[in-house]
Amino acid sequence: MHRTEISFPPELIAKVVRCVEDAVGDDIREDIRHQDLQTRVSVPFRIWDLLNTNVIKRLDTQDCTIAKAHRGLWEMLIVFEKTTQCIFTFMREKRFAELRNNQHKRNHMHYLDMLTLQFNKDLLSDQQQLSFMPHTFSDEDRLAELVQTMLSDLEGDAEVVRHHVLVLFDTVGYQLTRIRAVMVTPSLDIARNGEQDWSQYIAADESVVVETVANPVTPGNQPNRGLSLTAKAMARKKNKPKLKDAEIAVKKES
Repeated sequence: MHRTEISFPPELIAKVVRCVEDAVGDDIREDIRHQDLQTRVSVPFRIWDLLNTNVIKRLDTQDCTIAKAHRGLWEMLIVFEKTTQCIFTFMREKRFAELRNNQHKRNHMHYLDMLTLQFNKDLLSDQQQLSFMPHTFSDEDRLAELVQTMLSDLEGDAEVVRHHVLVLFDTVGYQLTRIRAVMVTPSLDIARNGEQDWSQYIAADESVVVETVANPVTPGNQPNRGLSLTAKAMARKKNKPKLKDAEIAVKKES
């Protein structure tokens, strides 16, 4: 076992952060506006298609190879960076915490379990403790086969992968608030020296997508939400300015 550090080129880090920032920000805003979506149920999932598209367009260069992998209905990308010989994937912070906390409850391996077992088993974490009964998965005997299938698009590059790096991010609304790269052990602990904060690369530009009101006369865009007032309510509304003037006059006299 040995210590390791994340050492991606700054130019690559900036591109990766931009891919995420655009996907969770202006890309999804524009998608909502263009499609005139009336509900936002699919937004958390639509973001991943936008992110994957950004990654393919911007990172498919001579320094990176990109593999598409299917996990059931889920389609994901695995990026191999040639100078470090590391692969990396993307995940939300909340999802990572979920997987880490429930690892001992899973019978089958999540893709994160597979990649860390295959490529990060030599890493130590400060939290790591010896366990007399380590957790094992029912499909762990198929690890090599499953990983090979997942990395089939990488072809020859898959043979020289050194480690797996997880790019974690947090958002608030349509704003990327935090992004970091971590190397995690098979127990999903952060490895020693295996974390690098990339938040300084967040551009935080003002959105260029102007949110417009499609139909200002619809109930949702009116203060009274399209409800007609009763005769008594109309009378109260009409008399309100007179009552206010009367109250001011009383205050002045007192």
